[in-house]
This record gives sequence, C-alpha cells and structure tokens, in this order.
Amino acid sequence: MQYKKLQVEIESKKIRINQKGGGWKPKLEIKEEVCLCLFSLRKMPTFEILGLHFGISKTEAKDTFHYWLEILGNVLPASLLEQVEKHDTDYGIPTHNRRYETKSFPGRVFLLNTSLDL
Repeated sequence: MQYKKLQVEIESKKIRINQKGGGWKPKLEIKEEVCLCLFSLRKMPTFEILGLHFGISKTEAKDTFHYWLEILGNVLPASLLEQVEKHDTDYGIPTHNRRYETKSFPGRVFLLNTSLDL
C-alpha cells in the first residue's frame, strides 16, 4: 500500500526530538482523511469550511488534503480530461482559441458585443 510506503519514508527523514509515538494523536482516522480529500475534490469548499465540516483546523484540513491528493493521484487512473490535455495533438484539439486573440490581450479573452441596448 502506497500510504504505508510514504509513512515509512516520512519517518526515515524525521529528526526526532520526542520519542516515537509522542506528540499529538491524529484527530481523523485514515478513512476520514480519504473522505476529506474526496469531498474537497467533489465540492471544492474552502479549507476553513472543510475543517469545520470534519472538526479540524483549516491548516490541518489543507495538509491532509494535499497529503492524500498526492497518494490518490498516483494510485487512481487519470481522468479522461487529463489524458486529453497530455496528448492534445493526437486528438486535434486546439489549446487556445485563436479566433478571439488580439495583440493587446492574450488568448482566452473574448470580445464583448457592446451594441446591446439596456
């Protein structure tokens, strides 16, 4: 399991002041941490709201999210969108809309129709 490998790697790099097993105990179980990450990916709340929902601080919510995001990103298959973005030339999908580009504005800036009477 990649989680255990990552934990062993983190433990090997630590410079210990306290004995192993000392300090604060985790507030969330592993399954709750994974749920926090998946919930954040699905609903995209702020870390403050995420922390309130799971009963932890916003800093701990941010750290937990990014920790599990790395693990889940390596374990789970990439989404179809990520696959297309990596190989966009294979599918003939343009990365920028050249029709709306101007010299003063980079791509993805759209010109507005100013002739509307409101």
